[in-house]
Amino acid sequence: MAQHMIRNIFSISGRVSSLSARCISTTPIVDGKFQKKFDTSMGAWGPLVDGPDYTFLDGRPTPLRSGQRRRAKQQKEVSEKVLQLMKETNFAIERHQRLLHEEKEKKNQILNEKLKPKGHKLLKN
Repeated sequence: MAQHMIRNIFSISGRVSSLSARCISTTPIVDGKFQKKFDTSMGAWGPLVDGPDYTFLDGRPTPLRSGQRRRAKQQKEVSEKVLQLMKETNFAIERHQRLLHEEKEKKNQILNEKLKPKGHKLLKN
């Protein structure tokens, strides 16, 4: 940040009565500090955010503003992402249940294929 020092020396009858220094900033205004547009959150709604700035007297619909188009695009992207994540979650749940069922069937098949008792051991039960 470049700063310039301006010194004002006031003298009365040849003597210095006071010495003062002022710092003047020559840097431009930072975008983050003063934004020109109002940034709304995803959950903002209402007539000031969603409604038109003006209406036509003959009842024609007003065109969408740039902010409305941007918010609609963001909401569409977020909803598509949510749907994609829900599909992935449902797929993972179904796959896990299917794997558990297959593992249980495999254990049952192994138990059914084991050697069975014969003869007098079979009659005792």
